[in-house]
Amino acid sequence: MAKELYARGRVNRRDFLSLCAILGVSAAGVGLGSKRALAAGEITISNFGGDAVKAYTDAWTTPFAEATGTKVNIDGAGPLPGNIKKMVDEKNVIWDVSDGDGFYGLQLGPDYLEPIDYTVVDPKGYFEWNKFPLSAGNYVYSYVLAYDKTKLPEAPTSWADFFDLKKFPGKRTLWKWFMGMPEIFMLAAGKKPEEVYPIDMKLVVEMVKSLGDNLVLWDSGASSQQLFLDGEVVMGNIWNTRCSVLERDTKGRVGWIWNQQIASPGAWCIPKGGKHVAEAQKFIASTQDPKKQIKLLDAMGNGPANPAALPLLTEEQKRLNPTSHLDVGIIRNEQWYADNYDTELNTWLDAVAG
Repeated sequence: MAKELYARGRVNRRDFLSLCAILGVSAAGVGLGSKRALAAGEITISNFGGDAVKAYTDAWTTPFAEATGTKVNIDGAGPLPGNIKKMVDEKNVIWDVSDGDGFYGLQLGPDYLEPIDYTVVDPKGYFEWNKFPLSAGNYVYSYVLAYDKTKLPEAPTSWADFFDLKKFPGKRTLWKWFMGMPEIFMLAAGKKPEEVYPIDMKLVVEMVKSLGDNLVLWDSGASSQQLFLDGEVVMGNIWNTRCSVLERDTKGRVGWIWNQQIASPGAWCIPKGGKHVAEAQKFIASTQDPKKQIKLLDAMGNGPANPAALPLLTEEQKRLNPTSHLDVGIIRNEQWYADNYDTELNTWLDAVAG
């Protein structure tokens, strides 16, 4: 029955394999091997789920399927590096393309990822900082200073204001999971953009303590929004994608500034050992289309990874787009995160827990 449902397209590959595991049989044992050879025109990409599933479907996967005949399934289970490692180590790679951060390629390396084929993927379709040998930019998001206009005497203008408890009293929020947070401590301490890296974690820890009970942590995009919706915080370092939603949902009560944004590259990577590497490369290439990237911007606020999209934006799209404001921000250093994330995350967690 499972095989028949799979053949009819009623069950995707991930669910089929999970069902086989529950039943205690292998995919080959029910004759899937020959079927998959014939069904080469089907790939699975992973992303972070939620609204991103529909947004990716509309902007990228449906157009690709219509243009090539290759069906694209989306697995929203969460493409973390540990999940990719596990798949490759167990020789059970079910993702043909994985979403993630730019540093994934630098962190996982060639033992876990296929190289991006820049004879298929256009090497000119990127900013200098979102193209890597083992990962290729798909969008840009950023960490920005959001604030409640009704709770502050005036709008903050920089990260230094985030730490000015006298001029801007009230609780403020930071992300529990570290990325895009330590940079603001360096900038608030007066470091120039070129001096932000390497991060001085001793300074970060000292400045975290200076916030005392005024610090509230968010652990998901939804929770960062809720803190503002409920009026629990006056300002915070949150994703720009959530800011545009908050602005809409609060009728302008919550705003944000682009100054000193930490622009961060999202990126595609290809787990090593997948069965459809050629199709994966073609899919990545298809997502470079500026018009498709603009569609994602309209849906979620993710900025285009291809600079060719910038001249095509309306004034309102530019207002919401992080890559239209790179001149007032910094670019997150993916090499620093690849080298330090695993070790310094614990330093960060200890600091914010104290």
